[in-house]
Amino acid sequence: MRRWVERSMDTPVFAPFSRILVMLTGREHVASVLDCVAGWAQRRARIHIVGLAVAPSSGDAAFQAAQGFTRRLVLNATVDAACETLLRRGFETDTEILDTDAGGEQADRLARAVCASQAELTIGAPSSPVPLAGSTQRPVLVLPTPFARRCRVPPQRIFVASDGSAASALAVREAARIAGPGAALRVGYLARDPASARHPEDFDAVALEAPHDGDAASHAIVEAALQWRADLLVLGTRGRHEGARWRYGSIAADVAQRTVLPLLLVPQISQRRVLAAPGTRR
Repeated sequence: MRRWVERSMDTPVFAPFSRILVMLTGREHVASVLDCVAGWAQRRARIHIVGLAVAPSSGDAAFQAAQGFTRRLVLNATVDAACETLLRRGFETDTEILDTDAGGEQADRLARAVCASQAELTIGAPSSPVPLAGSTQRPVLVLPTPFARRCRVPPQRIFVASDGSAASALAVREAARIAGPGAALRVGYLARDPASARHPEDFDAVALEAPHDGDAASHAIVEAALQWRADLLVLGTRGRHEGARWRYGSIAADVAQRTVLPLLLVPQISQRRVLAAPGTRR
């Protein structure tokens, strides 16, 4: 049965988060990213802006030092400008620059920054978004850098990928919570019998013909979302729990690499944060 996400006039309009961490590298279309951040933030929300200064990986020591210094100057200017823009919009802001490499150190330091800021949502293009969501126990909104202009806020067409598990049910509930008035929500099931999958609401559903694991599944998810003209793709993650049909770092990570749509990753371990009924104040 098709169900449209409907809200009463008394229901708050979107803007579901009061604390957001936004990461910048200096390569984004910053104005578009900040528009996205402002759309997801509650009035007078606290925004923590993190600039990721990635050390150069090639060239001699002198060249790396000069290149790193130039990147740092550009990044500082970008972060300061973003801070001023959000302040003018009425948000509380603070900033931080993280000097990292492009590997595990970046993921670890970014995770610590998310937890220290008590952010409820991370927005940006982290190199390892699935581990970040799992380690911080908070959702991550991945914005593919070249396509940041496509982030529509609030999203009017939300596509949730599901394997019929509890983690997927949580992702469906979070998608319903953040949906704006009149938004459409579709669930794409990687299950043999979508009618048997248990979810908190009965939404428009479509079966995705692909195995539960592997390249075919991630391809089916992204293609189905694009064909439906989704504004936002939502995917639940199970972390490192044994027996998960969607292996940690497999389906979700593949989708994050493939998608040109904004992707909201909802970790199962953030259940207490997202199980509130739609429209409930935090």
